Amino acid sequence: MRRMLLIVLLGLSLGSCATKGALKMACADFSSFIHPIEMTPLERQIRALDLEALPPAERELADRLAAPEIARLQADPAFLAAAPAPSRPVLLLSGGGQWGAFGVGLMNQLVENHQFPDFAVVTGVSTGALQSLFVGAGLDRQDAQGKAIRDALEIAYSPARESDIVNRESIQALAAITGAMAGLAPLKRRFEDRICPKIYDPKSPAGQAGVCIVQTLRDTRTRKVLLGLIEANSGAFGYIDVQELLAPYGNSDADLAKATQCLAGAALASAAVPVFYQQVRVDGKTYYDGGVRQSVFLASVADAQRLAGDVVRRERARLLGREAGAAPGGGSDIYVIRNGPTVLPPDQVVMPGYPSEIDQKADALTAAQRGEAIMVNQLEVGSIAALRLSRPGGAIWFVSADGFENYTPTYDLTVRCGKLKEANRKAMFVPPFMKCMMDYGRNRATGGEPWIDLCHYDGTETRAICRRPDGTMPGAVGRR
Repeated sequence: MRRMLLIVLLGLSLGSCATKGALKMACADFSSFIHPIEMTPLERQIRALDLEALPPAERELADRLAAPEIARLQADPAFLAAAPAPSRPVLLLSGGGQWGAFGVGLMNQLVENHQFPDFAVVTGVSTGALQSLFVGAGLDRQDAQGKAIRDALEIAYSPARESDIVNRESIQALAAITGAMAGLAPLKRRFEDRICPKIYDPKSPAGQAGVCIVQTLRDTRTRKVLLGLIEANSGAFGYIDVQELLAPYGNSDADLAKATQCLAGAALASAAVPVFYQQVRVDGKTYYDGGVRQSVFLASVADAQRLAGDVVRRERARLLGREAGAAPGGGSDIYVIRNGPTVLPPDQVVMPGYPSEIDQKADALTAAQRGEAIMVNQLEVGSIAALRLSRPGGAIWFVSADGFENYTPTYDLTVRCGKLKEANRKAMFVPPFMKCMMDYGRNRATGGEPWIDLCHYDGTETRAICRRPDGTMPGAVGRR
């Protein structure tokens, strides 16, 4: 009798679970739009793969990156006759969940300062994937539409309550049965409302004004947007080319609704951290947060962009009846926004003499949460450090939310971001903390140069040349 009662009670509790089952998204032939990310030569060597042949995926990405400029060369005589523009930089946006508010504040303030670089390619995983869509749509435009895009991004990262973003289980241990600690249905709706409000919220001022970045992203020819995700079955990391994904859809309400579903599917798939967030299944296949493998991805993107430059250079020479000449040296600058800190905080700030939570509890959920925090921290740092392995020289400009814990926001001098985070350590999204982090991001963009240039290797593979945060050079450091 007791067993039967327990089964009934468990069934009733599961019936109300917010995370039960996968979040299913519709997008025709979604998997066909996922392209593999090529490994670096070092990774290929470790995996005993061919080091000589140029990976076909790299050539394919180069052709797609080059296509808009080649089309313009062929159609615009003035553009053909003009001097080639210098290489434009690449922006990499990391994951971080609620920490994404830092990146939002930073980027919006840089735009307002007229200091936001003109990026040719934007890549993002997890919360960075969501942000990248707004950057690709023209967040840096100095007009009314640019301001509307910045406002929409800021509103998206300014929830009134956690339930505006996720449906979190009241009993977290149920994650072992339901599959996740939080459902993503609120985030799906919130995201759709921001990227095409005239479809999902037609009565709102934004909806009536027709601010639909789905159309803008589809039609842009000057900035490529790539979202990183993992196909759960194979475990392979790949990316979605947003412009390619949206190209089949027109401007009718029916087409825009389908396009918005596809874009939401790609973005949410890139943000679906296993166990913590509800599984995302698009067109019948399951996808995981790209940050499970890489917090940022670059290697083949940078190489493909360089190849694309060569393709454009040769086509320009052909159309002008000239020799192509040697390819210019160097490459594009790389900018990395780490949406969060790189320093791993202790599991629990406690009074001296008192044990932390992890030293008191031995349950699977507590262990999994702390283990995930440690692994994610190492993955974040390792992925960013690996950028330098694939590119020993050249500028890699980096900024993170380190130092947040002691920051006092401009709107309330009585609080600190760190205290807001610590007071709500069990929550996934803390609105007061997100507001503080957005203010911190703005402060970092306002209080001088926010970027540091990551250490360069000098070619000997034994020494690194590093700059201090103030830009001065301490000289060569490392093994002699």
